[in-house]
Amino acid sequence: MTFKKTWAIRCFLRPISDHAERYEAISKHLRKVRLPYDVNFQFLKQGIQIRSNWFPIVKMQWAKGDLLHSHIEKHLGYPAALAALRAKWAILVRHLEAAQVAHGDLQHGNILVRGGSIQLVDYDGMWVPALSGRHATEIGHRAYQHPERSGQDYGQEIDRFSALVIYLSLAALERDVTLWERFHTGDNLIFVREDFQQLGRSAIWQQLRRIGSREIDQLAAAVAAMVQQHPMKVGNLDSVLKNPASYPASSKVPTSIPATPAQRVAPKPLPTPRVPSWMKKSGYRDHSDD
Repeated sequence: MTFKKTWAIRCFLRPISDHAERYEAISKHLRKVRLPYDVNFQFLKQGIQIRSNWFPIVKMQWAKGDLLHSHIEKHLGYPAALAALRAKWAILVRHLEAAQVAHGDLQHGNILVRGGSIQLVDYDGMWVPALSGRHATEIGHRAYQHPERSGQDYGQEIDRFSALVIYLSLAALERDVTLWERFHTGDNLIFVREDFQQLGRSAIWQQLRRIGSREIDQLAAAVAAMVQQHPMKVGNLDSVLKNPASYPASSKVPTSIPATPAQRVAPKPLPTPRVPSWMKKSGYRDHSDD
């Protein structure tokens, strides 16, 4: 009996000279630590041929599940479900730290939720110990990353800020589902980059304070404290959760009403790609011209 598998193929938009070395190091380390959150993948240096040129691809086993933001949207109004997800998120982050793995781009589009379990996809920016001393190939989604992070910031610490941002977002949505309608753009959870650049001045900070939760205030203060630190000097999620009193809200997050709110723009739909002329010659019709 033959069992068919479905695979996802990732192509690269720009050349990276050491992609093969990076993926070999990542694959070797993940096989060693055996985390339940990753999926099988293979880097193929000659993966796809376009005309006479070969280009690399990553062949990754297809992972089923809802993207994080879709899962959250389905469970708005069910605080117990969001609380359970938040607890599992904290465990995942703890396991990554213990295994000396940093994903590099923790965000809704790289986190799948299925049947109560979480999986991470897209390992292009991942860090493992064998890659120490190199620069990052990407710096992650702007709505989740430390605003000062650069390509030189590449180590076990790179997930710490985004991990806390996701944790705080889940905690806040447990208590106030209206945050979703007001602050979710379709390409974030409830924060945008400008919120990290306008500590206490953008509208999200005021709304978090109005929830009236000591836990939310302390988590928000921890995010604010991290923004004011170097991206590679911030503490991990466990340290925040074990010592929440170390982040008194009044001393970390300014409470002034914003003069100009952070700009929140929903992503524009991508235009339909034009069909290449060589495809038209072969008889393919471009319906975008209709």
